[in-house]
Amino acid sequence: MIEMTNKNKFLGFLNKRTLKYGTNSVIMIAAVIAIAVVINVLVGMVPLKIDLTPEKLYSLTDVSREILSNLEKDVVIYGLFDEGKIGSGSQYREMIDLLEKYDQYPRVTVEYVDPDKNPGFINSLKTSETMKISAEDFVVKCGNKVKVLSYYDLFNVYFDQQTFSTQTIGSKAEQGFTGAIKYVTSDITPTVYFIEGHEEIALDSDLTTLKTQLENNNYDVKSLNLMTVQEVPEDAEVLIVASPKKDLSIDERKKVEKYLEGGGKAVFMFDYLETSTTFSQFEEIFLKYNVSLNYDRVKENNEDRHVPENPYAILLNVQRNEIIPQAFNVFLANSRSVNILKNEKEYVKTISLMKTSDGAEGEQVDKSRGDNIPGPLDIAVAVEYKGGKNPSKIIVMGNGYFITDSAYGTYGPYYNNGMVFFLNSLNWMLDRKDEVVIPPKNYQVQRLTITAQQANLMAALVVIVLPLLILCSGMFVWMRRRHL
Repeated sequence: MIEMTNKNKFLGFLNKRTLKYGTNSVIMIAAVIAIAVVINVLVGMVPLKIDLTPEKLYSLTDVSREILSNLEKDVVIYGLFDEGKIGSGSQYREMIDLLEKYDQYPRVTVEYVDPDKNPGFINSLKTSETMKISAEDFVVKCGNKVKVLSYYDLFNVYFDQQTFSTQTIGSKAEQGFTGAIKYVTSDITPTVYFIEGHEEIALDSDLTTLKTQLENNNYDVKSLNLMTVQEVPEDAEVLIVASPKKDLSIDERKKVEKYLEGGGKAVFMFDYLETSTTFSQFEEIFLKYNVSLNYDRVKENNEDRHVPENPYAILLNVQRNEIIPQAFNVFLANSRSVNILKNEKEYVKTISLMKTSDGAEGEQVDKSRGDNIPGPLDIAVAVEYKGGKNPSKIIVMGNGYFITDSAYGTYGPYYNNGMVFFLNSLNWMLDRKDEVVIPPKNYQVQRLTITAQQANLMAALVVIVLPLLILCSGMFVWMRRRHL
């Protein structure tokens, strides 16, 4: 009898609802844990990496993939450090992950060499005594041609003048590595000369980012003082005049004209000046190309086309045309306008590259020149001249500041668009139709912008409403369990 009672008690215990529900819960938890373990094991076995960054920092663009797929020469990329010592938080880990993509192509090999363990290796890479290679640099090599990439060639670094601190705000890694590969595998590297001697923007101090961009796109970049040479060097593919504050001399003008008559190309960029300096020698050159300078300061009266409370920092729409492959926006500050002369010639083709809105106006610096110039105003004009011995091309632009290093800190990502515009203009001049510019990639911090009222509402939901809902749900479940 006692034995039957114990048996009934045991069976009754097994039939309790609480035990059934509890057992089901334990089984479900065990199943979830088992599934999680299996998934982790499978993921660990498969080398799967997904680039979820907004600008695809760890992925290659279609441009790079096409270049790497069509390589006809072997390229080696050396990282001059021990990659095993690079932690997950280091920015060089980003470089290592990106170079894994390059290493997948048969013509590209990526190697890491620690100079501390192999002290003579750096000297073996140098092709000249003046070449500077340091530890932690990257070296791209094809045959006897070498390109060195330092930290500043791979990252966009911004100097905050208020806090006197630097911060890395973007990556130029893909642009740097792909550009270096183009450079070392190319048989021809065009030379670009920046004219100096007229208080232009300094190449080595104010245009360092542009210089790097040009070199990464397979250009040699040099300075040229026209007063010290008999003529423009024969290897000059393009002359660039970046925001002069003084006019050319007559002798310098004749040298530039001779260069252009032989089929030369040139980019002339003029910023607005507070003084009424007249560039008569430059104007003499432009007359042949059916353009002239206006001595004004462009003011944009359309509020949708300028920086808030600054109508002189204007937003320009760069339209797609035979020079610019895709449309985008560019910010330009303190510009002057360019005038396309009405004297049309069959052998002169002018293309407006940047234009203001109809509401803009050019405020005359010297009021004696007349009334303000009504919009729309041309800010950049490209001209192709076919009336000489050989066809020549020029671009005349009413802004030179946009290519400077300091412009980046002011206009952020629109600075990159200005660089893209400049590089595409050079590609048009040299008929490099197959060249595509790889822009830098910005580090984007995802932010949620909310008002004070929305912040208070969210605080109330998180601090009061959500805990009450959890408490009520718990009380409801507890009350039901008591009556089971």
